[in-house]
Amino acid sequence: MESFLAPQIEYLLILQNFRQLSGGVLDNFFMFITSCGEITIPVILTAGIYWCINSKYGLYIFWNWCVGMIACQFLKSLACIYRPWVLDTRIQPIPEAFRMSGGYSFPSGHTQTAVAIWGSMAVVFKNKLFRAAMILLILLIAFSRNYIGVHTPQDVITSLVLGCVMLFLISKLMKWVENGKNRDIILLSAVYLSAVLLIGYEHFKSYPMDYIGGNLLVDPQKMVLYSFPKIGLYLGIFTGWFITNRWVKFDGSVGTKLEKVIRFIVGAAILTLISTQSTTIFSTVVSKKTTMFLTSFLSSLFVLTIYPWLVIMFRKFVSKREN
Repeated sequence: MESFLAPQIEYLLILQNFRQLSGGVLDNFFMFITSCGEITIPVILTAGIYWCINSKYGLYIFWNWCVGMIACQFLKSLACIYRPWVLDTRIQPIPEAFRMSGGYSFPSGHTQTAVAIWGSMAVVFKNKLFRAAMILLILLIAFSRNYIGVHTPQDVITSLVLGCVMLFLISKLMKWVENGKNRDIILLSAVYLSAVLLIGYEHFKSYPMDYIGGNLLVDPQKMVLYSFPKIGLYLGIFTGWFITNRWVKFDGSVGTKLEKVIRFIVGAAILTLISTQSTTIFSTVVSKKTTMFLTSFLSSLFVLTIYPWLVIMFRKFVSKREN
């Protein structure tokens, strides 16, 4: 294992030496690039694609993101590989990146998110220049995780491979569901079963309990806690898809350009409100785990079912008024 990690650590040290010798001239640039692998802005953009451009495209992106996220969470809990600065004390990440990085290192969640969202967009939108830009962005995000010192090459390479495999598998999965009766029920059942198994695995798993300076390197309770919002998103996305597919029948391509712009602005504003305020409301009556789960579940359900249903109801109301 040490012989496998040694060249990776040397690579990180080369990048670190460049950062230090250059006076951190590229630090802000790569911190911005790494932020493109976080979920807030990409998810709002994906919601906009689902609501206003092509619902099937949006669904493909969401499925890639949430399935990849759950796979990444499982691998983190399975491997329990520490961050680079734990593996080798010579590694000194950018301070801001260090403060934002917690939990286990392998694989890279930012890289997985980048491939899932930006990679999915490259798949569904056929413009060659756009595709090239998305591929470049993914590679820059992956590299940024090494550059700022929070992941080893094995972390980002695994996530790149995982993400690419998901792009292929989710495409096949969507076609399989579309071409058979009641396959949506089978898929939703499998999703809920996998969520229960992940919760059970993380709860009963024996985690390493290593300390440095009296501080626990990774708190297993936090690992379990922060899996709940991910599971909430995962279940919310597939539950929302199931309901909408069966009963709501939403088509995001319908409407004028102005209607779509207004639809996106209103939807994004409500989604932001739900994401921020529901935590406050739920926390007064249920535990932190349940609060995180419900907030994520409700946000996903709003994007895929509640808001599309409201849009359809509003269209019908306007149509009746005009007639």
